[in-house]
Amino acid sequence: MTEKENQLHTFWAEMKDTFKLNIDYAKLTAAEKMTVLFATVSIALIGFVLVSIIVFFFSLAVASWIAMGIGHVWAYFIICGFYVLVLVLAVVFRKQLIVNPIAGFISRLFFNP
Repeated sequence: MTEKENQLHTFWAEMKDTFKLNIDYAKLTAAEKMTVLFATVSIALIGFVLVSIIVFFFSLAVASWIAMGIGHVWAYFIICGFYVLVLVLAVVFRKQLIVNPIAGFISRLFFNP
């Protein structure tokens, strides 16, 4: 009977070690995935800020160019109308432009080994 108890004790110890290793592996994997996620979000935010600045100055340049022909007020209305159109298109196609790419990135990140 002592041999069986010894085998059971060894088996139980190995099961506990395996469980601890699996928990540690899950923690490391989660840390890696969260690091990639936060780095991607940070890069996206920096890119968004820089693109916003570029678009702002480009809009001013285009408005000034248009203003040479039709005046400043109408040039700014034209630029404003363009951005309203872009906003409407972004809202209409939000699933294809925003939701699906983010969902695909998150699912690839967390569910691919």
